[in-house]
Amino acid sequence: MMAEVPQPEPRKVAAIMFTDMVELSPEARRDEALNNELRQEHGRLVRGLLSGHGGREIKQLEDGFLVEFDEALPAVACALELQSALCARNECVPHERRVELRIGIHLGSVVHRDGDIFGEGVNLAARLESLARPGSLYVSEPVVRQVRSVVMAPVVRLSRSDLKNIRLPVPVYRIDPPVRRRRRGSWMSRLRGLLRGGTRS
Repeated sequence: MMAEVPQPEPRKVAAIMFTDMVELSPEARRDEALNNELRQEHGRLVRGLLSGHGGREIKQLEDGFLVEFDEALPAVACALELQSALCARNECVPHERRVELRIGIHLGSVVHRDGDIFGEGVNLAARLESLARPGSLYVSEPVVRQVRSVVMAPVVRLSRSDLKNIRLPVPVYRIDPPVRRRRRGSWMSRLRGLLRGGTRS
């Protein structure tokens, strides 16, 4: 009797995004109720933006999310809108309620298994997020190749000193959210809608 040969797991190329909530105030770190409230607000904001950009929530982590997109451009667009929304929010809340995010995005090979994703694409995205400066997003070169000509934000290649001598198998870039020139009332109304659980129009 011949032994059954295991079939290789199907792989696909996807844009993987990690978010991580950082830079909480000392008051929020000490106050469990406030800490939980800020995490829930972060979750509503992320989920309110995902569907409009074609993102799929894979899982919620302790202080962030693992999200999958089919392509790099919608991932970057979602991340930039998320950072811009948080920036606008932080201008209008007391210091103890301020929240900042680190975001990392990589375009690479992944494997879906039991509702989760694994592989090089996931590992690199997680590493980029851990390096990212709060308020911006760090992305890999495959991401930049897809978005550089269309994204309306500065793209900066980071030097080894920027990364504190941490080497990755791909060059790393920083993308900062563009300055918003929308009327304050209009943008804050949009943000309140997202935080109530609304979706993009």
